[in-house]
Amino acid sequence: MTTNFDRALKFVLEHECVFKKGHWGDFDYVVSENEENDPGGVTKWGLDARTHGPDVADLKLAEATEIYRREYWHKHHCEELEWPLCAVHFDNCVNMGPGQAVKLLQRAVGTSDDGAWGPQTRAAVTAACKVRSVSVVALQVVEKKRDFYESLCEIRPAMERFKQGWLNRANDLQAIC
Repeated sequence: MTTNFDRALKFVLEHECVFKKGHWGDFDYVVSENEENDPGGVTKWGLDARTHGPDVADLKLAEATEIYRREYWHKHHCEELEWPLCAVHFDNCVNMGPGQAVKLLQRAVGTSDDGAWGPQTRAAVTAACKVRSVSVVALQVVEKKRDFYESLCEIRPAMERFKQGWLNRANDLQAIC
């Protein structure tokens, strides 16, 4: 049985992993990368050395999966959300950090955007999903994600080179909503 976590992780990995040439999408051929302008350093499975330690280049899929489950899915309340909102929030936690991910969720549901998950945020998300539907709220968060990328590129022009990839990712996320 495929769980919401499994489905969301597959989406994240397809967007975070670098595959050996000719093997896109085959998780047996994920390689580490060291992007020159990435402050996280060496990255594999979308997990960087700065955050997860210098051995990320040696991580296996099972180890990366457990890090994602523990450090992102559970820690940042993704399991409390229904599909597709759980996938959108999970992807945002991974892609832009949990504080920013919560802010986007808070903005979409109309509560104070302090970036902290608490009872007010939980109640606002629950109420918004009942009134508008989970899919509509998820789509609104994706739109906030696009706005964030646009704003980031205006503030930090060096990030412009990543913009199209980020927007493509947002489009793919919208498609699962």
